[in-house]
Amino acid sequence: MDTASGPAIRRAMAPHGIAHREQLRAAGARMRDIRTLVDRGVLQRIRRDWFATTGCHGLVVRAAYAGATLSCTSAATVLGLWEVGGREVHVAAGRGTTRIHREPLATHAEGLLPLRVHWTRDPMPPAAPRARALIDDISRVLVAVAACCTLEESVAVIDSALRRGAITMFELRQLAERSSAVRRVIDFVHPASDSGYESDVRVRLARRGVTMVPQVVIDGHPVDGLIGSRLVLQIDGYGPHSDRRTRNRDLAQDERLRRIGHIVLRFSADQVRREWPMVESAVLSVIAAGRHNF
Repeated sequence: MDTASGPAIRRAMAPHGIAHREQLRAAGARMRDIRTLVDRGVLQRIRRDWFATTGCHGLVVRAAYAGATLSCTSAATVLGLWEVGGREVHVAAGRGTTRIHREPLATHAEGLLPLRVHWTRDPMPPAAPRARALIDDISRVLVAVAACCTLEESVAVIDSALRRGAITMFELRQLAERSSAVRRVIDFVHPASDSGYESDVRVRLARRGVTMVPQVVIDGHPVDGLIGSRLVLQIDGYGPHSDRRTRNRDLAQDERLRRIGHIVLRFSADQVRREWPMVESAVLSVIAAGRHNF
């Protein structure tokens, strides 16, 4: 942004690469410089009053285009929490909102997805005069997720928020006092869970009366889950367990655990998602035989 207003524009657009005209003016940016950057393709104009960098997340751009606030699982994605996925863009809007622009936005892949609007009596305060907030705060995001998603999905997102320090257990308990949706999930969350796949397994087993403790250190290494004192569960996701070296290291760790008496069951994320009856049967059969404890 090699204009006189470059520093002011960068300040106004932090942290998500987007700002309202009023925010840019308040930061000291000149509209002439902003128009120059739009003409060069450095900035993109979204409707009349919003300007975004080319690196701005498409979900945020979609919310600005719609005239709403990004929320629920879509906001969780932008905030770096566990991604639940889905084929909708979730936004929040006050009940007095007169119009939501639902037409597609062809400049971004996310702009072609349909909107799901969460109508609320407690919308985010404006980010600046005449400039609505574009992303819900973490409390509103987690309340929306807990109300909108399955128990497994909700726990996976909230676990990741705890793990990243976006919210504390104390703050989550306070949130549960005023949100029945959060109260539904709070007994299932655990800040030590290392991934959404682990959260998913833990919640599904809890529904069968089985307690899995996440990230227990055994033989100097953390395991994804421990049931009883002996049964170890390992869940392979798509990242850390994908390359050959890491895979060989994991198998060596499994063998060390078996040598000291543990039973190790290792499943892939795909098996957890698509073959859960098989995963559940394998775990429950070990427990039924009493082999989950020394």
